[in-house]
Amino acid sequence: MVSQNESSDRSESKARPYYRGGAWTSREAQAAGAYRHVEPLAVASLVFGGLSFLPMFGWIMSPIPIAGVIFGLLGLRQIDNFPGERTGRKIAIAGLVLSILVGLLAVGYYGFFVVYNVPIGYTKVTFSEMQPDQEMGEIIPEKILKLEGKYIYVKGFMYPGRRSVGIQQFVLVPTRWHCKFCQRELASTEMIKVTMVGDEMADFTLHMVGVGGKLEIDRHEALRPLGGMPYHIEADVFR
Repeated sequence: MVSQNESSDRSESKARPYYRGGAWTSREAQAAGAYRHVEPLAVASLVFGGLSFLPMFGWIMSPIPIAGVIFGLLGLRQIDNFPGERTGRKIAIAGLVLSILVGLLAVGYYGFFVVYNVPIGYTKVTFSEMQPDQEMGEIIPEKILKLEGKYIYVKGFMYPGRRSVGIQQFVLVPTRWHCKFCQRELASTEMIKVTMVGDEMADFTLHMVGVGGKLEIDRHEALRPLGGMPYHIEADVFR
């Protein structure tokens, strides 16, 4: 005969969830109604994920999305190791995804629009891209011809002229070294005539500047290997 005490012990044994390796399994914990606290690392990952846009304001903020990714991965590991005690898997995944996607977008934005200083709506062009391939018989590169009448942004140095302040028209050259020699010795495609539109004016500087505006191409000037000036920018951006 089974005593009343033995029957009671068996009933309690069936009702109690199985305890594996120091932690209940997730399903057993839920069945038992056990309380599970949200993993702090998962919450930290979500917070850092929400702040992952900050690198667009400077490289110093780039560790923020990296921290969000690390906290998210660590949070998922902790939840897997202690399924009966900790929850927050969806929070950790959300923080992980936010940190990666928003972080990449923010870094990309900073790299393109801040480091390269390219205004929105302008195509970045370099002086090297504007030089023709003489072996192929080019006068103006095909890529540049396609940009005629469109807005471009190019960096270079101001060729010294008579005025130093309130300049409305100047010549842009690729390197400071070019500024030390006679303009006639420069290849035609190594010079860009810049005209400031409207009330915009520029002051002469020895530092590299960025010029943005509408590109015009004079093909007749391009036929002059030296002293010509086929490129003309009607500039509304000067940085």
